[in-house]
Amino acid sequence: MEVNKPKVCGACGRDGAPLKCPCKSEMYCNEECQRQKWGEHRPKCTVHLKKKLEKERARVGRDDKAVGFAAGELGVLFRDQDRLDEAAEWMEEALRIFRVVHGESHWDVAIALGDLGDIYRRQGKVEEALATHKQELRIARRVHGNESKEVADALNSVALCLKEQGLYDRAMEKYEEAHAMYRSLYGEDHESVAMVLGNMAALLKRQGKHAE
Repeated sequence: MEVNKPKVCGACGRDGAPLKCPCKSEMYCNEECQRQKWGEHRPKCTVHLKKKLEKERARVGRDDKAVGFAAGELGVLFRDQDRLDEAAEWMEEALRIFRVVHGESHWDVAIALGDLGDIYRRQGKVEEALATHKQELRIARRVHGNESKEVADALNSVALCLKEQGLYDRAMEKYEEAHAMYRSLYGEDHESVAMVLGNMAALLKRQGKHAE
């Protein structure tokens, strides 16, 4: 899905900007505004990053980890632009490369799985998202041990998918496990603790348990 953005110049802020960057995420009044903004926009321009990726492929081959990182970066940028089909395509490519380079149990594989699971969930592919986040969780436990930020993050992602499937009790179990882990790691006053508490409250609200 591609979101229609207001035609506001990314450089000067004027309305009705007629010129669109080929990546479709920025509008400009004219070429001068585009040049002025280019240094800031370049790291987020998917067209520019695709060209960089192709150069890396030509230099090191299609299965090098540098190409995997570039593909993953494209996947995240497309996700943030709500261009989810393209995001999934690039993140799947990143995951494929990291599995070729590292095997199944490397943290680069887990990061790609986490991002891909998030994309699948946003696409409404909740079963695929859940399976993907479960793989992420298994690797997180193997790499970081049973109590770590990475494990807690993956538990939270699994819980989000279970919630979307209507499996509320199982979702709450995962949220509670993540909450206990964040508290043990960071104490009460941390953004991760607040985040998972917010997710738990949203789950209770969906169940009609407002008072809890």
